[in-house]
Amino acid sequence: MKGLLLAVALLAAVPAAVSQEQDEMKPGLVAEFFNIGKQMEEFPAIPAERKPDYRRIDGQINYEETAESFPGTQMSDHFYVRWTGKLKIPRDGKMTFFTESDDGSRLWIDGKLVVDNGGLHAMEEKSGELDLKAGDHDLKIELFENDGDVGCKLSWESSTMTKEILPESALLHKKDKDLDK
Repeated sequence: MKGLLLAVALLAAVPAAVSQEQDEMKPGLVAEFFNIGKQMEEFPAIPAERKPDYRRIDGQINYEETAESFPGTQMSDHFYVRWTGKLKIPRDGKMTFFTESDDGSRLWIDGKLVVDNGGLHAMEEKSGELDLKAGDHDLKIELFENDGDVGCKLSWESSTMTKEILPESALLHKKDKDLDK
């Protein structure tokens, strides 16, 4: 009898744990900005112990090219941004992802490099394809800006979706006590 009660208690706790984890997910990606302070030709190596100069939540990555500071920051040259979170895939299938950036950008999904748009260049778009199962996947996108104009966009398409900027509903992050008030 005790074994049966324990099994029932464990099964009842599983949906609560899953529900709590989903409650901790919020729309958007965590954006971490690092002032590099010197010329760059490629992505900088950021030591794991280095804290970002600025953090925020970005609902989308849809920043037009500008000669001004990166939107919402004081940074205009010699900086690096890392966005992290989860990507919600609506259905199984092959997806094409695009980064358009000035200067370099890279996109990883589940630790796999999908788009490499590195180097010094004006706004330039590159793409990559990946077969994905429906559900949540780890996502990381990076941008570095040497000098001059800066911009960055992240888009997707599939056989059932026309190309569009990834919507906020597809980008999630784990609730962050410092950013989600």
